[in-house]
Amino acid sequence: MIESDMESGTIRVRFAPSPTGLLHVGNARTALFNWLYARQTGGTFIVRIEDTDLDRSKPSYEKQLIEDLVWLGLNWDEGPNENDSGEKGEFGPYRQSKRFDIYSSHTAQLLAEGKAYRCFCTAEELEEDRKQAIALHRPQTYSGKCRKLSKPEIKENLLRGKVYAVRLKIPDHSIRFHDVVRGDLEFAAETISDPILVRSAQGGTAGASPGIPVYNYVVTIDDALMGITHVIRGDDHISNTPKQVAIYEAFGWKVPEFAHLSTILGPDRERLSKRHGATAMSNFREMGYLPEALVNYLALLGWGAEDGKTETFTPPQLAKAFSLDRVTTSPAIFDFEKLNWLNRYYMKLAPPARLAALCWDYFGGLLPEKEEASDEVLVWFFHVIAMFVPSVSRLDEIPAKAAFMFHMDPNLARADLDNAAVLAGGSAQTVLNELANHVRSHVGPVSATDFSNWMNEVKTATGVNGNELFHPVRIALSGTHSGPEFDKVIPLIEQGAALNLGIPSVRQRLDAFIGV
Repeated sequence: MIESDMESGTIRVRFAPSPTGLLHVGNARTALFNWLYARQTGGTFIVRIEDTDLDRSKPSYEKQLIEDLVWLGLNWDEGPNENDSGEKGEFGPYRQSKRFDIYSSHTAQLLAEGKAYRCFCTAEELEEDRKQAIALHRPQTYSGKCRKLSKPEIKENLLRGKVYAVRLKIPDHSIRFHDVVRGDLEFAAETISDPILVRSAQGGTAGASPGIPVYNYVVTIDDALMGITHVIRGDDHISNTPKQVAIYEAFGWKVPEFAHLSTILGPDRERLSKRHGATAMSNFREMGYLPEALVNYLALLGWGAEDGKTETFTPPQLAKAFSLDRVTTSPAIFDFEKLNWLNRYYMKLAPPARLAALCWDYFGGLLPEKEEASDEVLVWFFHVIAMFVPSVSRLDEIPAKAAFMFHMDPNLARADLDNAAVLAGGSAQTVLNELANHVRSHVGPVSATDFSNWMNEVKTATGVNGNELFHPVRIALSGTHSGPEFDKVIPLIEQGAALNLGIPSVRQRLDAFIGV
């Protein structure tokens, strides 16, 4: 245990995900709050992989966890290296699957000191005890019958190869600990029972096999040996905490500060789940949320600025402003509209070139491989994305907005009910024919100035103006009567047509539409 760090006031916090699934909103917020507290206090942020569930833990999940943390910008000081090779830090291994010898030696210590004992009760016996407790309206806790076994009885059971669990002897006194968010908490000893530390150990003349250590046991040993000073995690762990405190006390270790974060709920005030929409960081990334927007939003789930008003923070600003003192106990409601608002805010601040690079893969099949694209195509795409960013909340919404840039189906455009109502006006065809005459007589690409002049001439020649003038033209060129201004879209249509991407020019669009 890093006693000197704990005594000197150096903050050490950890995020300890289990690689049995994707990193979701709740765990991402936990990682963020730990990271923020470490950065705000000048402390150490540790990532530790809790992979003792060998059946469900997968390297692919661990790889995705690491990638998601890197994407969010939550760099760590100790733990697995970001490049998936080795570890950094002096207190590893930082994967629990590599620490079984450590757990085994500590189990032997507790047994030798009489602070833990072997429980030979079978699953059937424990289930029968549970049913009796229910019938008698008593707490469903372990009776402690194996506490009373004599040494000869224990030896006989071991020689017979009986399966046993290792249980901690909970002391007679209440278990108390301080929670930074919730204050001092106390749990009566009888409500905790003697928790299992190690499951399914096998007796025998050759000695006991190590068995499988349980979560509460290994996480406490790891936190203690790694000198964790503050355990920041979700409030679903509150019931685990008294058991962990008892383990700290059994070893004579200093108990850390705890901070249990509030539950995150969906808009219906039920626990956030997939049915509410995206919950995994990889989903948000695929949908085109910027990491700084997501980090900003996650920080607001259970925490608020000192002035009670500020809602936009860059990661460095968050690290400076964050304090556990302003973490609330009230459940946090996940609001996609608020997240979308923040994403729009950060998209406006982001360099357009960065957004274009993020959007490239959304246009698969319409563009060449990015490495093979010419500078002209890259520049053109850069301007296309910049044109549509103000009209979307997420980057994955841009392809639908920009679809008309790549292809225009006049049949689908005419079939749209709103479009049909516009085109039914007596002047629509007249306007389109007049404009087409100007375009057909023009040599070379159409510029924004050319187009503006022609529209003025069409207005003069036909006497049509306003929406009756512009909407039919917009439908013919883009398939809808709303969209970017002509002075922006016309040059990009013409530039795109010249890039051999199969994009129809202004003239081709008008000819195809009028000819339907």
